[in-house]
Amino acid sequence: MNEAVIATYVQTAVTLLVGTIAYVIYKIQKSDNKRDAANSLLLEIQSGENAVSKVRDALNRDHLDVDVSVMPSESWSKNKHLFVRDFDKDEWESISDFYNKSSLLDQAISYNKTAFASDVEQIRTNKQRVLATYAEEAVKEATYSTETVNGEQLQETYDLKAKTFDKLYMNKQGEFSYTPQKPKNDAKLYLTDMPKLTTSSVGIKLKKIAKLDK
Repeated sequence: MNEAVIATYVQTAVTLLVGTIAYVIYKIQKSDNKRDAANSLLLEIQSGENAVSKVRDALNRDHLDVDVSVMPSESWSKNKHLFVRDFDKDEWESISDFYNKSSLLDQAISYNKTAFASDVEQIRTNKQRVLATYAEEAVKEATYSTETVNGEQLQETYDLKAKTFDKLYMNKQGEFSYTPQKPKNDAKLYLTDMPKLTTSSVGIKLKKIAKLDK
């Protein structure tokens, strides 16, 4: 066997070895990425289910004033291609349904908070408008009265009006405040048949992929 043939065999062997090593590294990295993705999904789902429980409790008390975010981060859309061979059609749809409904729940909660903030701002505006009117009336009285007006008396009159108005107006806010029903009704709808993933076959498979089932 001449040197050229030997060199060809050696080059071929080296190429195969390098290719094999690169493939093994690729498979290891892919496995690590998939394991990390499964772990991220599990954490998101577990956190989301805990938040859903708090939302249910709030709705059972007929309100949606909860300081939670069901899905603050979402990695399913970015990593779902890694699990095309792991989940069947029903499992795939359950995961997608959970993430979709979680996003819709967060929108309902956010809308409810916005409505509350708007109410607070309107209450503040109404109070300032009425108090400004009282102050304006006091100034006009002091300016246009034919007699000298005692400043302390004006202040006392203004304070009495302002405090009486504030007490009456604020005490009735709970009775007459407007609470939008749409976000509550929407949240109730989204919670209907919302899948419980951590205890399902989805959770079991994700724990196995993430190597958390030992």
